[in-house]
Amino acid sequence: MTANALKGRYTPQQALERLLEGSGISYRTVDGNVITLEIPKTGSLSTETLLAAAGEFELVKAEPEEKPWTGPVEQLDMKVLGGDLNLTSPSITESQTKLNRVPGGTTVIDGARINEGAVLSVNDVFTNAPGVYVGDSSVGSAGGSRISIRGSDANSIISPIRGLKILRNGMPFTSANGASDTQTFNLYAIDHVQVYRGANALEYGGSNLGGAINLITPTGYTAEGMRVGMKWGTYDYVNPTFSVGKVFDNGFDVYGSFSYLSTDTTRDNNKQEQFYGHGNVGYRWNENHETRLYFDIQKHNFTGLDPLTKQQVKDNPQQNTQSLFGPNWAFPNDFPLYRVDLKHSIQMDNGDSFEVGAYYGYKKFNFQWIRATPEDIWQDTGFNWRHEINGDLLGLKNRVVWGGLMQWMFIDDLDYATVNRRRGPLLAQERDEWKNIEVYLEDQLSLTDTFTLVAGIQINYRSVKYERTFGFSPSVATPYNKAHKDFFAPNPKLGFTWQATKEAQVFGNLSRSSEPPPLANLAHVFLKPPRDIQTASTVEIGTRGQTDFFNWDLAFYHSWVNNEYLIVSSPTDRSAFTATNADSTTLHTGIELGLESNLSLNLVTTGDELRLSGNYTWNNFRFDNDQNLGDNRIPGIPEHNARLEALYKHPGGFYIGPNAQIVSSNWVDFSNTLSAKPYALLGARAGWDDGKHWNLFIDARNLTNEHYASSVWVRGNAGGVDVPAFNPGGTRSVIGGVEYRF
Repeated sequence: MTANALKGRYTPQQALERLLEGSGISYRTVDGNVITLEIPKTGSLSTETLLAAAGEFELVKAEPEEKPWTGPVEQLDMKVLGGDLNLTSPSITESQTKLNRVPGGTTVIDGARINEGAVLSVNDVFTNAPGVYVGDSSVGSAGGSRISIRGSDANSIISPIRGLKILRNGMPFTSANGASDTQTFNLYAIDHVQVYRGANALEYGGSNLGGAINLITPTGYTAEGMRVGMKWGTYDYVNPTFSVGKVFDNGFDVYGSFSYLSTDTTRDNNKQEQFYGHGNVGYRWNENHETRLYFDIQKHNFTGLDPLTKQQVKDNPQQNTQSLFGPNWAFPNDFPLYRVDLKHSIQMDNGDSFEVGAYYGYKKFNFQWIRATPEDIWQDTGFNWRHEINGDLLGLKNRVVWGGLMQWMFIDDLDYATVNRRRGPLLAQERDEWKNIEVYLEDQLSLTDTFTLVAGIQINYRSVKYERTFGFSPSVATPYNKAHKDFFAPNPKLGFTWQATKEAQVFGNLSRSSEPPPLANLAHVFLKPPRDIQTASTVEIGTRGQTDFFNWDLAFYHSWVNNEYLIVSSPTDRSAFTATNADSTTLHTGIELGLESNLSLNLVTTGDELRLSGNYTWNNFRFDNDQNLGDNRIPGIPEHNARLEALYKHPGGFYIGPNAQIVSSNWVDFSNTLSAKPYALLGARAGWDDGKHWNLFIDARNLTNEHYASSVWVRGNAGGVDVPAFNPGGTRSVIGGVEYRF
């Protein structure tokens, strides 16, 4: 692209869009007359070319609904920043560029799309992401959600989840024992989300069967100056939010947010409260060095939820028997979270970069159950580093990413008796210490301008120490009061990306993933036979691309899983579950499809359009000639899952449209004798966003008041009997919200 080729008469927006077309560069206005360009490291236009081309434009003033103004021309100043707006957090443009280099299924979720409706659980974040299954314990509940990708953690307890590497701003959010609490995801402080499906997050050290999720928070550069919002809805849903962001001239920028959620949910006697506080402060030392401090304060108060039988869900999904907690217990469960992260990023020559960070987190879980009143204190700490090197290898363009992390986790587990619905005497005390070490290396070699070969390896070492310090009674199953266990696994990967046309890319890979076993307590170390590492070999092929009116994302994969964990939770005692490895290889096969199209209508007015979006996931997870279970399907994840939406968008900011979610039946037990019924949910959204200050919306869900199970508690063999194993989904509800930005 040359400056001479861009001569013409345009509005400022038209000029920028034409100038930046195909470059991967985005922009935003500052103070109404300065345009800040976000230039990724791989941008195809140099700063010199941009400045030269910008001088060729004759910019004219125009109102959104009027023809270009033909009066005196006001020249629009242009401010160009080399590199990212801030070094410690990528822009959504840079994230999309980065994920397009991955030889496997990926998705970037824009935070603006998340805020088009109400956010009740993590399901509302990933609802438009193909391949991601979310099963809620109860919609609107702080009880957590199951997130599964490609069959990861298909049949364990709802939360914490395993099988996924959770990061925030590229730093570890998953604990050293491999677990992540979905309740602690601050859904109200998200700029965008990076989703790596399968063992595709090697550039962050991820090598899990399910993949990795990287939550990117706003900063002073990317956030609005101030946002004040309020949401109300059925079942006493109240959700005030507040955030502020600012960039100072002395190199500092700040962002802070506070959110409160209170709801009775759609279940009886199920009050929930959540407090989320997040902030970060960045300091740009110079154009190449930036430091950012993140901090979080959260408090979660929630009542327990009992699973229901299939018939109970059909008759009255709002009931809550409270057999675990007893009647009229207010907030028997709660936990606070405190976390601080420190990250430093260095921008080097040739687009090279180096990042290093450290973190500390504290959580204190308090539970009040009929049988026991446990208290768990979790402390997490660690550090990580990542180095990206851009250069040549054998005369070919080459990118190398290497890094690693070290994590420690300390758990103090105290079990008390329950006396008159209160904490009684101490029964047992245990101390757990986890260590997790990962190192990784990935090389991206461009054999041609369109074909890139990607190879790499991740090496993982994890160890755990258990010690019963009080209340220990030796037995045949647990002969000692302490134990130590180590696990080690290398995970190689080989893949490619091929830019077949300007619009379409083809990708594929062969990868190995691994996960150390879930050892919940001292007794699990002595299980016979001992638990082994779960590994998987996966082959994947897919395509993604974008035209002027249509974009797609399609991936097919097949995994041979060895020693897959079969986990059976007890619905009557949530502290008890059994875990074992499958006797033979299990097979995970699937298709992940995402589609979106923006159709220009010019129906009501010039510029209105229809946004059609949808995704479909096929989950074919089964045993392979198992001696006891044959070729049965693995329970916990429905085979088919689809989401569709048609949204009319007016250039004035108004939008309205229906949506639907269609889910197939879901097996409850490994013997395939009991299943949740399939369901289809109809919803609708309407709103108005003026693009400057005001945002209003109404979000209606389950308009037909469908009675269904949003997730299940997996059993070994239900014997065809209708047992309490179903977590009912939300009944009909409506939530409205208003937000003012300035």
